[in-house]
Amino acid sequence: MKQAVALAGVIVVSGFSAAMAQEEVASDGAYIRVGGGVSFLSDWEQDYTFNPNTAFVVAPPTGQTVSNGDGYFFGGALGFDYADGIRTVLEYRYASTTIDGVTVNDPTLGPTLATPINDDIKAHFILSNFYFDWTNDSRFTPFIGGGVGGAFVENENGDRDAALAYQGRAGISFDMGGGFSLDTEYVYLRTNKLVYGPNDDDFTPAGPPGPRIDDDRYEASNVMASIRKQF
Repeated sequence: MKQAVALAGVIVVSGFSAAMAQEEVASDGAYIRVGGGVSFLSDWEQDYTFNPNTAFVVAPPTGQTVSNGDGYFFGGALGFDYADGIRTVLEYRYASTTIDGVTVNDPTLGPTLATPINDDIKAHFILSNFYFDWTNDSRFTPFIGGGVGGAFVENENGDRDAALAYQGRAGISFDMGGGFSLDTEYVYLRTNKLVYGPNDDDFTPAGPPGPRIDDDRYEASNVMASIRKQF
């Protein structure tokens, strides 16, 4: 009798485990995500470096401050939900931020507002992300995540530079049914320092006078909403 009860218990537990495994496998799946939001890019405090072979009649500016305004971004992603609270995502994002003004640090005249800028800071990002979901019985699922990848940033002069980018994110997902979810999240994104213009190898006697503009990074707080569809 005891053996029969034990065998029945093993069968029940095994059946329950199998059912749970089937449910977990059934909820695994790839998904796509599209979305966008608003971006708040920090101002840039940048240094100028000039060709040491160039003689200047008056001391050149030492740097500039770029006052950034409001921005927006949009993008898409391909991901996989492993149904155990883990997701991995490959993401592309495009961001554009207006420029309120550029102030040049002139050693003779002092801070000087540059010619009005009618351009934006434009950036492309390709990032690999990792998410952890706090699954529960409700239709709302909090999550946190992070990612690393590359950034391609264009400044107010149309110069471009590439840098390592990394981000942290936190938000909440709402299950709309049919494999669709609505995600809202905060994303903090930052790059390594950006460099625009000639590099040291270009500063030859016949090379350009400069300036090289460097010593700041793309750093932004973002509020994002996106739609996710799992297959």
